[in-house]
Amino acid sequence: MNKKQKVVLLFGFILIAAAIVIWIISGSEFFSKDGIWVQKPLTELEKSLGLEPQLEFHKQFVLGLLPHIAVFIGVVVVISGFLFFMLKTKKDKEKK
Repeated sequence: MNKKQKVVLLFGFILIAAAIVIWIISGSEFFSKDGIWVQKPLTELEKSLGLEPQLEFHKQFVLGLLPHIAVFIGVVVVISGFLFFMLKTKKDKEKK
């Protein structure tokens, strides 16, 4: 493995690790979401009456694994693999 191949692999691993960290920070959701359900706070009267809290829908994008992160990681793997093997064949041709 030559120096250029090592750089390609290192850059690919760094991009994949960064994508996974971003996914974990954004909530580790499997699917992307366009909103979240938030529980409304109860007033004292509602608590004393024994009512259950209501949920409100708030529009908020939550990054998911499948449609976004997995596709990005797949593209990085394909490009890194292609460059890795292209650089390897060039080195083999130079030796001959």
